[in-house]
This record gives sequence, C-alpha cells and structure tokens, in this order.
Amino acid sequence: MASRKYLVTGAAGFIGSHLVEQLVEQGADVTALVHYNAARHIGNLEYLPPEKIGSVRILFGDVEDIEFVNGLDSEFDCVFHLAALIAIPYSYSAPRSYLRTNCEGTMNILEMVRRGRAGRMIHTSTSEVYGSAIVTPIDENHPLQAQSPYAALKISADKIAEAYHRSFDTAVVTVRP
Repeated sequence: MASRKYLVTGAAGFIGSHLVEQLVEQGADVTALVHYNAARHIGNLEYLPPEKIGSVRILFGDVEDIEFVNGLDSEFDCVFHLAALIAIPYSYSAPRSYLRTNCEGTMNILEMVRRGRAGRMIHTSTSEVYGSAIVTPIDENHPLQAQSPYAALKISADKIAEAYHRSFDTAVVTVRP
C-alpha cells in the first residue's frame, strides 16, 4: 500500500517541524515547504534527527507566489497549511505583508485543493482571532474580534477558507491550536 502524501506549508516553524516529524514517524511521504531564503536555512527542521529529515522532500518557495504553487510537481492527499506571518507587533508596521502571506497565500493553497491537486486542506488559524475573551472558556461560538492587523488578516484567511468550502465544496477545515 502506498503511503499517504502530505504537503506541509510553514514546515520550518515550531508546529510545522513537529508535524513533519510525526508524519514521517507514521510512514508518510512528506514534502516540507520552507519559505525561500538565500541561506537555504530550514528553520526548526534542522532539529529533526538525520534519519527523519533525510526522508523529507524540502522545497523552498513562497505560498504568495501563485506560479510557484501552480508549479508544484506533485499531488497530495492533504495539505497542512501552516505558512503565515505571525509576529503581531510587525503587523502594525507591515500589514500588507500579512495580507499577502496570510490571505493571498491561503487562497493560493485553497485553489490548489479546489483544482484537485490535493484531497483536502487543514488550515491553521490562531486564538488571536477571538481577541480578549468575552466569555470563558472560549469556544467556536465566541465572536471574532481582531485586536491587531495580524488577527484581522487571520480572520480574513479563515473566512476565505470557509467561503471556498461553501462556494466550491472545497475540502478544508480550520483548526486553532
């Protein structure tokens, strides 16, 4: 039986690198997308044991670049979409960067799924979309209330994912770890 094929965007981050490691341990065929950088630094993936990282296909690219996303030469059973700009203070200085990565990048990956190049997408959000708690514990019925450009654009990305599911029946689920 062939192993499941996964694409992990944002694979160089803390959560992404641990997800890659777990998928490899389960025998999956993993492609790790790392944001292109001239030094070819693989972020937190460098902490994976050599026998694990050796079985991972590492791609350098950018989810913002639709030509790059369209040029991915594989089809995947699932995309774990973790690529995002996350530094909340920087979002006040450079909100357009967050718009491009967190919204346009998410839409590019959703298009890949919608066009049949991946079976489904797990979209990673954040608890920042809830802002300050109105009630506790916070659940999915809590109002979304952005308190930073970062949070506003993550809400936007979540709503883009929801719209693709409702409009195109795209197989996508949003998680907020």
